[in-house]
Amino acid sequence: MKDYYQTLGVARGADEAEIKKAYRRLARQYHPDMNKGDKKAEEKFKEISEAYSVLSDKEKRKQYEMFGQAPFGGQPGPEGGFGGFKWEQQPGGGFKFYRNVNPDDMEGGAGNYGDVGDIFSELFNMGGVKRPRPNWQDEEDLGPMYGGGRRQEPRKGTDSYTTLEVDFMEAIEGTEARFEIKHGNKTEKITVKIPAGVDNGSKVRIAGKGQPGGNGGENGDLFISIRVRPHPLFWREDADVYTEVPISIYEAVIGSSIEVPTLDGHAKMKVPECTESGQKFRLKGKGAPILGKKGTGDEYVVVKIVPPKKLDAKTRQLFEQLARESAYDPRED
Repeated sequence: MKDYYQTLGVARGADEAEIKKAYRRLARQYHPDMNKGDKKAEEKFKEISEAYSVLSDKEKRKQYEMFGQAPFGGQPGPEGGFGGFKWEQQPGGGFKFYRNVNPDDMEGGAGNYGDVGDIFSELFNMGGVKRPRPNWQDEEDLGPMYGGGRRQEPRKGTDSYTTLEVDFMEAIEGTEARFEIKHGNKTEKITVKIPAGVDNGSKVRIAGKGQPGGNGGENGDLFISIRVRPHPLFWREDADVYTEVPISIYEAVIGSSIEVPTLDGHAKMKVPECTESGQKFRLKGKGAPILGKKGTGDEYVVVKIVPPKKLDAKTRQLFEQLARESAYDPRED
């Protein structure tokens, strides 16, 4: 079994912020754009993306922690199933699923069973649109099959879930996605508008595009969970966007005006004298749209002081002179 917590390097009790921070750090380190041709980095990136897709989703994380090894590679029980359940593969594919039933009572359809369909994808979080769970009812509600006479009420169809991966800028600006939704033997093509400002874990609800209802009941809904691919220059914290920009030691000491990247191009930014490495500067209103509200977040530029790779003789002499005449101890405190 894969340990998603170990993959992201976080404790099992890590909160959402810790998981998000660990993912961003690893995604930037192993992103294919930053590791051209490195297959190991590419595989590592896939692993951390898979781990994050589970641990960042409350329902998926709950199932992962609840079912332990069983949903993610555990062994079946003595009857070919888990937890008192049993299934049989049917001709042409698919399964029949039995719950606490004596095998002698299964002949002729008398057992309490249903078509399990994609139950494995639901348990194992394999992605894609899920089919509904079997609709278990009390015997008195099953009508002629058990000799009951109660009229069945309309039932709303179960909701369906799927995951959509979008680019960083598509999440910022909004986009459209096309899906094929299966309802039994029918396939429906739909176009979904993804609003500007979505982020990892955002949910988009499409009413009535889930599974069909029973006895004339309304359809369930389709829920799309958003996963955003990392960007080589930017990362997000809600609607705020961050980027790291290198500056020279001269620009940091005497100050300067530099050009920095933004979501819509570039902008001029003033670096005051005696700037420290790691100092953060705000560009107001240069962030992402605030999902579901008016306005945008801000962009934060984190500067990193980069010394020259090599000193010539004259530059060294100048620095040595400065060290003698303007000495200071940054460690005195």
